[in-house]
Amino acid sequence: MAKANNETQALDYSMEMIGGKWKPIILYHVNKGTNRFNKLFSEIESINRQMLSKQLKSLERSGILDRTLYGEIPPRVEYTLTPLGKSLLPVVQAITDWGQKQIVETVVISEVVEVEKIPEIKEKPEIKEVPKAPEILEVKKDVEIKKEAEVEEAPKVPQNQQLPLF
Repeated sequence: MAKANNETQALDYSMEMIGGKWKPIILYHVNKGTNRFNKLFSEIESINRQMLSKQLKSLERSGILDRTLYGEIPPRVEYTLTPLGKSLLPVVQAITDWGQKQIVETVVISEVVEVEKIPEIKEKPEIKEVPKAPEILEVKKDVEIKKEAEVEEAPKVPQNQQLPLF
């Protein structure tokens, strides 16, 4: 078993505090001034209420967020960053800056690749008219004639004559 060094322990601790998909996003929005549950829920795409509640409680237990409950009807709850939470803002900002840089580079790279894939057209392509095939018309006529020949009329029975019973 490999020995865990101090750097690995520090990274493990940091990831436990703010790791995952939602915690950095929540910190970003709380820092912007969005500090009520419903407002956070409406601003963070793709998160459900249960997950938001769970992540807020985790950040509160970690000492990163303060939760203030006001004794009003209906009850009002606000979240604010603690000094520990404010100390994480440079980390969240660095992650945001890195992501924005990667998005820009990815867009530029994909645009260059798409431009290279398109062949350069030097001349207008000549459009040729496709001749109609007369044999197709003849085949249709033959089929129609065969269908007409296949249809046989029922034998005519004189009105006075009775048909045999089975």
